[in-house]
Amino acid sequence: MRACIDPPLCSSQVFKRTALVLGLAFPLGAYAQEPPLDEEADEDMMPTISVTASRVESAVQDTAAAVSVIDAEELDRIKFTDAREELMKRIPGYSMSRNLRIPMGGKNYTINLIDGLSTGSTFGSGTIGFADSTNTFDIERVEVIRGPASALYGSNALGGVINIITREPPLEPEYRVWAEGGQYNRQRAGVSAAGTANSVGYFVDANSLNFEGSQDRTENERKQVSGKLLFEVSDYSLLTMRAEYLDTYLEDPSTLTQAQYEEDWMQAAVEDAYTDTEAKSFSTKYEHDLSEQSGIEISYGVRNTESEGPPSYNATGGFSSSDVTNHNVVALYRQNLETLDSLFIVGTDLLRSSSDSDTYTERTTSSSIAQHWDVVANNTSPFTQYEFTPIDKVRVSLGARYDRIRYSADGYTVSRGRTTEYDDSTTFSHTSPKAGITYKLDNKNSLWFGYGQGFVVPSRTNLFVGSRGTDPNPDLKPEKAENYELGFRGEFRPAKLSYDFTLYHTNIKDMLVTDDELEKYVNAGEVRVQGLETMLGWKPFKSLRFDLSHTYADNEYVNFVDGTNDYGGNTLAYSPKHHIDLRAILMPVQGLTAELEWNRTSSYYTSTDNSDPQGKAYRPSIFNLRVSYESGSWSYWGHILNLTDKKYAERISYNSRDGRKFESGKPRTLYAGIAYNW
Repeated sequence: MRACIDPPLCSSQVFKRTALVLGLAFPLGAYAQEPPLDEEADEDMMPTISVTASRVESAVQDTAAAVSVIDAEELDRIKFTDAREELMKRIPGYSMSRNLRIPMGGKNYTINLIDGLSTGSTFGSGTIGFADSTNTFDIERVEVIRGPASALYGSNALGGVINIITREPPLEPEYRVWAEGGQYNRQRAGVSAAGTANSVGYFVDANSLNFEGSQDRTENERKQVSGKLLFEVSDYSLLTMRAEYLDTYLEDPSTLTQAQYEEDWMQAAVEDAYTDTEAKSFSTKYEHDLSEQSGIEISYGVRNTESEGPPSYNATGGFSSSDVTNHNVVALYRQNLETLDSLFIVGTDLLRSSSDSDTYTERTTSSSIAQHWDVVANNTSPFTQYEFTPIDKVRVSLGARYDRIRYSADGYTVSRGRTTEYDDSTTFSHTSPKAGITYKLDNKNSLWFGYGQGFVVPSRTNLFVGSRGTDPNPDLKPEKAENYELGFRGEFRPAKLSYDFTLYHTNIKDMLVTDDELEKYVNAGEVRVQGLETMLGWKPFKSLRFDLSHTYADNEYVNFVDGTNDYGGNTLAYSPKHHIDLRAILMPVQGLTAELEWNRTSSYYTSTDNSDPQGKAYRPSIFNLRVSYESGSWSYWGHILNLTDKKYAERISYNSRDGRKFESGKPRTLYAGIAYNW
């Protein structure tokens, strides 16, 4: 993803509409776009960040947060089917294991939102590949806020927030029909219609995907439908409603042993693993301006997800099914004040999540139930935010979020002919402050500093059941984190260069680890995550642009004794020092765009104890080529992923019992498509 801090480097068709981030009237991350940077560009080049609810605009130099945006132009160029591998690798802060910045797959350090509303509970499964969980052709942009931003986004966002902003209805009617095909029986097609009639905006999209996959047992089937209505209730009020249906079937080959990988890296390790998921959601948002200086907003969303299937991690785990429903309400009031050019926000974030799940003894539903759970999580989170300008060129933001989380669980486990019942609840509460300050060096460049706290509550298993042979521990405390960030962003106009640098340092304390003597989880671990994230955009010629994302990460266990193993001083597994994604975008003639992408990670440790006898793992450079052409109402595109056809593993893990395990990558893959727009 290019450094969209500079409107002249970004598409003129993107971000004309304003953004809502977590339903809060706080300017974070939606960069206004202008024409490409050239000699005729307007002198006033600095972008603004806008929020739909308050219609407040704020220059990006005033934002004390690390923000990345993947805009509509870039999404259309990528046309991803795997968000983690094709989309998120383009941003700094990408992690090889589930969370932004923090490569720990067993932790929930990433918050996922759609139009600012939560899609899961505090105890859910936030993931870096979240964009796959919504209609991928109903995304206007992906906003990524890296690092804790507790006052605005939820206290468990230690790694960050991924907010999917869905498409807005255009003023004029737009219709589109398209189809795509390629290797491995790849078939995609879709239709969409959008426009505005009698002050009512509408957008509807339906599409499907059938893809056998290059590796055995990687079939991917998706059916996606979504629609949005926008009503102008009055000159001062706006009502938005959106609904979505998503049906997916995804097979999983699991990880290969080293012998299997060397024999045939396209074979499957597990022959029956899959996940069958059906998700339905509805959301609505009401915005009302009380005056030119104040307004209110109320947002509500509900999402139900039913999924089932045998797990992929081994060939013996039992079939599982779950039914999860999440309700989220965000209400806020904002007030602009002339004194110190202030903006005051107060509101509350209410989230209720209920989960009904069963795990069977075998890999079919004809076997008996081994474990049943009914879980309810209720989160009540009032928040406040105050921004002001005490002196010229300085902008200060102060905020706080109070979270009260009540977690109730009942169920039973059947083991060796004995049934153990569980019925317990617990409550956690914490106040998380956030502060930031920005200083404008001039009207193009700025420095900023941010501080934030966060906390993550233990899982139901740790609290009530125990895991990995441990007993439950209802006395566990939340994990707590402090995050410090220093940023420098802006542009060098003579060089036609935009830049965005972020230094960050996060300490996570009271991390859950296993105590062998007590035979249960305890709060005893500490992890330090720090590094430098870079985004650069350079346009030496009108027809050529380069975009660079780079992450330097230094992740270490500071104090971490898990059972009898002391990992203090070790580097976190799957933490390469460097991850780089470089794109060259060539536009030689009007309508024709070609992008060559180079993605590279440095070597990394494959295990927590850093003891792999083969040393660090290595992944070769991967090149992707994307070409598109527009002529009148017609659009054409062709993609070649893994252009040089490298054999590689997306990730390699190690343990002393099984040796190395390989998550196979994808061989060279070609596909092409055509669309008609009117």
